[in-house]
Amino acid sequence: MSKKSIGFKLFPLLMITLLTFQLGMAQSDRQIVDALQELMLERYIFLDKAQQVNSHLDSLVEDGYFEAFKQPAELADEITRQMRKITHDFHLGVLPPRQVEPQATAAAPDPLEGLQRYNPSMINGYQYFEQNVGYFDMRFFGGGPDNLGLLDNTLEKLLKADALIIDVRNSLGGSPRTVQYLCSYFFDQDILLGSIYSRHDDQAVEFRTRPVNGQKRPQVPVFILTSDRSFSAAEDFPYTMQAQGRATIVGEVTRGGAHPTRSHDLPGGFRIRIPFARSINPITQSNWEGVGVIPNVEVPEDQALAKAQTLAAEAAVKFKEDRFAPLLTVLNSIHRKPPTGSQEESIQERLKQMLTEGILNERDINRFGYNYFLMGKKEAALAIFKANTLLYPDSANAFDSYAEALADMGQSAQALNNYKKAVALAKAQNHINLAVFEQNLAAFDRKEK
Repeated sequence: MSKKSIGFKLFPLLMITLLTFQLGMAQSDRQIVDALQELMLERYIFLDKAQQVNSHLDSLVEDGYFEAFKQPAELADEITRQMRKITHDFHLGVLPPRQVEPQATAAAPDPLEGLQRYNPSMINGYQYFEQNVGYFDMRFFGGGPDNLGLLDNTLEKLLKADALIIDVRNSLGGSPRTVQYLCSYFFDQDILLGSIYSRHDDQAVEFRTRPVNGQKRPQVPVFILTSDRSFSAAEDFPYTMQAQGRATIVGEVTRGGAHPTRSHDLPGGFRIRIPFARSINPITQSNWEGVGVIPNVEVPEDQALAKAQTLAAEAAVKFKEDRFAPLLTVLNSIHRKPPTGSQEESIQERLKQMLTEGILNERDINRFGYNYFLMGKKEAALAIFKANTLLYPDSANAFDSYAEALADMGQSAQALNNYKKAVALAKAQNHINLAVFEQNLAAFDRKEK
């Protein structure tokens, strides 16, 4: 038989094989589209959009449009692109079958793979800038107690900041529960932050401020950096804080994805991510879907940090002045005579408020008193030391400092009582400085004799 005859006989067989492959692909496309259309009608947050998507896909399949896409990844990408032409929803998408590495070329398993210490951290560092401005880089909003603990630790390190910059320019999202937790640090009241409504369940889940394992900062100025990559939960956080008037957003308009998703299986190993719910802000009665978070100060992302530093430095100076000014006014009004009862009460209340806000602590108040003492304003210093003993009644050091000031002012009887109180507390607590307090009491006794 000649080569020409063999080729002639093989030609019909090749045509049949090619036609069978094309029909198989068409059937596969149809099966995938049929399955996702059913899921869209049942699950997608907007029924009218689901119907529009399904109608559009029907037309494309009937025209054989998807037959040109031979590779699974190409097919998944094109179906996704066509769906998004209707919905403009970046959370909605089809994924190709997972690729399995051939056994011969598969990498050897790493015994350390998956260990948390070797995974990228949710918080990529923190630091202080000029004017006591704190900064941290939030790379994703991870769920679970470990990630919430990272937030607690970071905000504790930045507790003395007079303004905060939180960077979500490189964050692609995460858990709404973590957004809720971080927001809760900046409110001291029970506030509805937002809700997530599911059409399938016809229910809305509320996200309210909640307790945190750290010091809340309801007054500290907050600036949030965004980019056009910031997505999902990394948009939820700045949108919520901005709507509440609690933060200034600096940077670029974000990507615009506000719909939580769930993954569903499709024929042939394909999968689809379907947004099943939508976020509802109680103030705007809307969300950032399709439009993104619009910054208060819109600048290119590479300029956002520098711009925020300038704005935060100004806000930090004002924050410090606003916090300390009422206290300084009362203290500076005390001139060479004992403070009145109302002045002492005002000093104590101001200090207590600053303790609550995390601006001062016991040691700060003690140092504050000594600063006034060195300035020669001993009456004001005495009022500060006295307030510290009332705010920290179990502090041996507070009573020892108060006793020292009383002794210097010639109030020997009260000084003796407070020296004794300091020693008694130190003994009960097995205080590391017990010997020091005992020496101070003994020195006072010798001087008085």
